[in-house]
Amino acid sequence: MSTNMWLAIIALTIFYYFCVRPMKYWRKIGVHQGHPSWLFGDNSRNIFGLECFITTIDKGYKNAPNKRYFGMYMFVKPLLVVKDPDLIKEITVKAFDNFADHRDLMPAEADPLWGKNLFQLKGEDWRYMRPLMSPSFTSGKIKTMFALMSDCAENLVNYFKNKNETSIELDVLDATTRYTNDVIAKIAFGVSVDSLKNPDNEFFRVARRATDVTSFRVTLSAFASFILPGYLLKMFGLKFFEDDVKNYFSNVLQDSLRMRKNAGTYRSDLIDSLLEAQSAAKKDKSLRPLDDEDILAQSMIFFLGGFDTVSKLLDFICYELAVNKEVQDRLRKEILDVFRENDGKVTYEATMKMEYMDMVISESLRKWPIMGGIDRICTKSYKIDPVTPDEQPVIIEKGTQMWMSVWSIHHDANYFPNPEKFDPERFNEERKKEIYPYSYIPFGSGPRSCIGQRFSLLKCKILLMHILSNFELEPCQKTKIPIGLFKKGFLVNPEVDIIVNMKKIS
Repeated sequence: MSTNMWLAIIALTIFYYFCVRPMKYWRKIGVHQGHPSWLFGDNSRNIFGLECFITTIDKGYKNAPNKRYFGMYMFVKPLLVVKDPDLIKEITVKAFDNFADHRDLMPAEADPLWGKNLFQLKGEDWRYMRPLMSPSFTSGKIKTMFALMSDCAENLVNYFKNKNETSIELDVLDATTRYTNDVIAKIAFGVSVDSLKNPDNEFFRVARRATDVTSFRVTLSAFASFILPGYLLKMFGLKFFEDDVKNYFSNVLQDSLRMRKNAGTYRSDLIDSLLEAQSAAKKDKSLRPLDDEDILAQSMIFFLGGFDTVSKLLDFICYELAVNKEVQDRLRKEILDVFRENDGKVTYEATMKMEYMDMVISESLRKWPIMGGIDRICTKSYKIDPVTPDEQPVIIEKGTQMWMSVWSIHHDANYFPNPEKFDPERFNEERKKEIYPYSYIPFGSGPRSCIGQRFSLLKCKILLMHILSNFELEPCQKTKIPIGLFKKGFLVNPEVDIIVNMKKIS
């Protein structure tokens, strides 16, 4: 046999072993799967920008009727997608020790600023950091941040009120992103900026770059992280945060830390909580040391969670309010009643008691869950016992990726009838008792659920109170109805910019 023939056999063998054979993993152990492509798995349409990751998962969800879970492939790596709320509870709560970690989106050795944040930390590192950050999100601490958020919301509303126009064409995401930027700049970095009056301020420009998850660089890094080990990612310089972005935020944080240490100021925010932990570790050598890079990493994940996801949620809420006038009018009435009862002021206590506001935001999170799902990694092998006649015991091996399909469950008529309808009444006092447990989990589930959810919700409420008490939102010629999903990336994004008219009211 010729040398070329041997080389061809070797090449085909390698291709089969690494690209074809892995695509049979789920079928071999009795788990329903679709028809993955060689090498690309179920990601081929994501890679070429034909559909977003959430849509790919949703197709698999719908093609596996009457299944509690089904198998997919992230390139050649198996991914178990969980459909059943009871199984989600089992994985994220009851068997938490077996599924304690998130997948490594970017290892610390390749990108320390990303790899050291609370979302990415694993095992004992996560268990150490979570209690350090928790005090920053107690009701008492969030209440102290209320005035800072309200100031930023007032700045936004006053900016548009001062325009000599009765009707303003509003790019919702641009406005809400500037609001969330100013809030996070104050609370996570101790910096005061006004991104509407000064639209080109450096903090906002760098923040936009840091959160651009649709850029080619971030997309390439994200896909590469599925198939390459950390040392190769580092070798090729693949990371989520570019060096100049990291250096900018590092310098801003260092200036804030220096000012606080020198002046002895205390603001009761995230930085202060982390500084307290850092100081305690220096005094007690039995505690794990906390360096400035750790503080920067936590500030950055707090920034990303509060900047990007909250602004996108507000984007979808404003869209739904514009196209559902009766909902908007009812919410505005509740807001104006609160203002009247509190002498024209917005208070923390009054904001937290707004029932219809809670219903509107809850329904927005149901219809538009920004993360789209919950990911986990199996840290210790686990057996899923059969509960239906067509199931058999399935052993989830250590290292297997898991995905709890929040978007699909939130849009499943079995749990939420007429799911495409925006209906805040789903969350009134009576009907919300009927929601099946763990079928509504926009902030995740179990010990690794979102630590900042109360902070994020308060930030949404404050801005909506200020906007709707001064303006009416309505569709315009540029408003796309209905809105669809952006075809690139991993998160839930609108396919086009959401533009609405904002009319001044007396």
